[in-house]
Amino acid sequence: MRKSKKILLGVSALILLIAVIWLAHYLIRYYFYNEYKEDLSSYEYEEGFEFAPISESESDVDGMLLAAENDTLKLYADTQTGEVAIVDKRNGQIVRSNPLDADEDEIATETNKNYLKSQLIVDYFNTSRTEGTFDSYSYCTSRGQLEAEGIENGIRFLYTIGDLTSATGIVPQYISKETLDNVMTLMSEEGAKFTAKKFVESDVAEGYMEMLESTVKGASQIRKLNKYFEEAGFTTDDYMREMANSGVEGAIPISFMIPLEYRLNEDGVDVSVPMCRVEEYGGGTLFRIQLLRYFGTAGTDEDGYMLVPNGSGSLICFNNGKTTASTYSEYVYGIDPLASEYTVMENTEDVKMALFGIFREKSGIFATIEDGASLSYLSAGVSGKINEYNYVYPTFVLRGNDKLAMFGSTGNEAELPIVETNFYDANLTVRYSMLTEDYSGYAGAANYYRERLINEGVLTAREEEKEDIKFYYDVLGGVTMTKFFIGVQYDGLYAMTTFNEAADISNDLAKSGITNQVMNYQGWMNGGYYHDVVDKIKVPHKLGGKSDLEALNDTVSKNGGSFYADVAFQKVTYISKRYSYNKETSRYYGTGYVADFGLVNPANLRKTSGLGYSENLYDLISPKFLVRYTDKFTRKINNYDIEGISLRDLGDELHSDKKRTNVIDREMALDVVTAQLASIEGTGKSIMLNDGNDYSFAYADDIINAPLTGNDYYIVDENVPFYEMLIHGYIDYSGSVINLSDAYDKTDVVLNLIENGASPHFMFTWGNANEIKRTGLNRFYATTYTNWKEDALAIYEEVNNALKYVNNASIVNHEILDNGVRAVSYSNGITIYVNETYADQNVDGVSVPARSYGIGGV
Repeated sequence: MRKSKKILLGVSALILLIAVIWLAHYLIRYYFYNEYKEDLSSYEYEEGFEFAPISESESDVDGMLLAAENDTLKLYADTQTGEVAIVDKRNGQIVRSNPLDADEDEIATETNKNYLKSQLIVDYFNTSRTEGTFDSYSYCTSRGQLEAEGIENGIRFLYTIGDLTSATGIVPQYISKETLDNVMTLMSEEGAKFTAKKFVESDVAEGYMEMLESTVKGASQIRKLNKYFEEAGFTTDDYMREMANSGVEGAIPISFMIPLEYRLNEDGVDVSVPMCRVEEYGGGTLFRIQLLRYFGTAGTDEDGYMLVPNGSGSLICFNNGKTTASTYSEYVYGIDPLASEYTVMENTEDVKMALFGIFREKSGIFATIEDGASLSYLSAGVSGKINEYNYVYPTFVLRGNDKLAMFGSTGNEAELPIVETNFYDANLTVRYSMLTEDYSGYAGAANYYRERLINEGVLTAREEEKEDIKFYYDVLGGVTMTKFFIGVQYDGLYAMTTFNEAADISNDLAKSGITNQVMNYQGWMNGGYYHDVVDKIKVPHKLGGKSDLEALNDTVSKNGGSFYADVAFQKVTYISKRYSYNKETSRYYGTGYVADFGLVNPANLRKTSGLGYSENLYDLISPKFLVRYTDKFTRKINNYDIEGISLRDLGDELHSDKKRTNVIDREMALDVVTAQLASIEGTGKSIMLNDGNDYSFAYADDIINAPLTGNDYYIVDENVPFYEMLIHGYIDYSGSVINLSDAYDKTDVVLNLIENGASPHFMFTWGNANEIKRTGLNRFYATTYTNWKEDALAIYEEVNNALKYVNNASIVNHEILDNGVRAVSYSNGITIYVNETYADQNVDGVSVPARSYGIGGV
């Protein structure tokens, strides 16, 4: 009996020990793991001082005060309306925050006129989670609720936005007995007696008095009370304090205090909203801010266009007459997947650049979102729709919101809005650069911005210069295939292209004259294309193992090319064996569901389908845990003698984690992602990015699947290669995979590549592509190398014949000529003319055949 007891106690102790060890492991691995916080950035808030305008003999802007000045610009401000104006000393141009003649607009409604006179337009939820909108003119400046203070090189406006009027004036409906007694001692005897009769004890809070309901409804009594309270020195601030302290919901009106800062820099102005000093009152919760909607806006009597980052870049001409078109609106870096709908209504290219511009004949405004870009979306509209102006501006989403379906309810009550508790703490900043005639138009803006990126160390000149352009090709290696063993189904690895077979492709291309080749080998580790998480690296023997992988790298290098091994960090396949989807995946705020996605089901258009293959489903890893996997990968990858790493999703995927106890917003995620890019760069490996966003430029040696055109929005007038104009000559790039294109026309492909200065990009398999039909990658249906070799060689030869002259030069100008020809000029003096029309053209003495190109300056 005693022995049995000892055994029982021993077993219990062992179980307890195991439980303690498991709990400790869980807490350390998941709950207490916060290394991502080391990557988060911060900002400092500059304390303001009493605003004192700079004296000058004569103002350049009537009715405004000089707030700041440097060698290039003057910043003027109106401390009553909040309007500012920037005077460019170089050309005398004046850029205003708001149009001068808003009230004369013949199209705008009263609301839209108020918007024209506003610097901020905010959307909010009230305590009932109903949406509302305040504009800074109607609910601040026109009510005298604006304050100004000085800051270094600029001015800060403090906007108290909201309807602060009260049915009882400055007399609080709820007031503490102590305060009421003190106020009455300062009144006349008559006033004190009258006031004492109008308040009774209240149960809203201990020691509180409440105004009689009959008094609240009596206008004459309220007027009398306000007179007595004013004589006693009672103020609006006192009113707000008493009502707030009462604890009564809705006792004080919804309002917001928002600081808006303007600081001059060398050739522009930085406009900021430091969210750390935003205050919310009355139970209101901000969730969106439109910033300077009409800054630099153009009227109906002006010529020019707006630049928007649609795909590679697009132009919207002033007054283009497209008043029935939807307003241009796109999220910077794409919408956060955790904020998007599951149903995909359109297939569009995400925004890659946090920038926009407004350009006139002799001047331009070029804007870059310096902080808060991942929280923003850009909008643009033309005159004739809601007003007589052409405009482009950013909107910042300050907190997420979701809707919970309520079972057993119908109508409006069926969905309950859920709003994140705290707004995102970022120093929302847009830099507006004033461009002169030296940097005119979108081409001038590209030259200006490229120079800035070079000075900031984002872009660096390539060390090695080659005459021929690069030829990019993905090689599909290991894929997950459904197999059977004695009637039992299982998922196994199938080698579409082994390492040795990939080496044969490289050698064959080299023999055909393509030496400057870039191979991106996909599916080289951890189970193939849909590989397991990268805390470990295991190269399958079916592909040839580690030795053949390194031999492949050597082969490509000896042929004159570069080798990259493809890795996915943020999208974890559903069939991963070492990943805890329930603990490590980003979550939705309202429902708490994990963020899992897949391919778009053509039947219901939902992007949650595996289309019959579970490996097509994936989870989005939380930024919190991305750090762990990147750290382990970077420590292991140097054991492999390969030249480069191709980042399938680290250069373009940006998502938040809405877990309620630890919200990581997209700006925080951006800090984490860029830190991981820097960590991978620290391995010494070259980096290839897939469809890279602009924040990844600093780490990229090559970019594949770069945007070579824009989304086909009706409001857009022209697509331009602004993305390419920034990076050509500094980062080599290609467009999307040619042999997987929905519409394959060889001439269109060649002309598009030449205009964009881009290299061809193909996907190859050594094995017959028919084998892919039994895998989750059956969408890669046309990849057999022998079938596509001749087309690939022909396209490369034709594109290379044009671009080899400018391979190492920058694009300094891009023009859309009246005859349909597009002229692309480079820093080495060469101009390439691309003629997509069906008629021969002659431009600057250069013959440009129909559906072909010509070269000038050779």
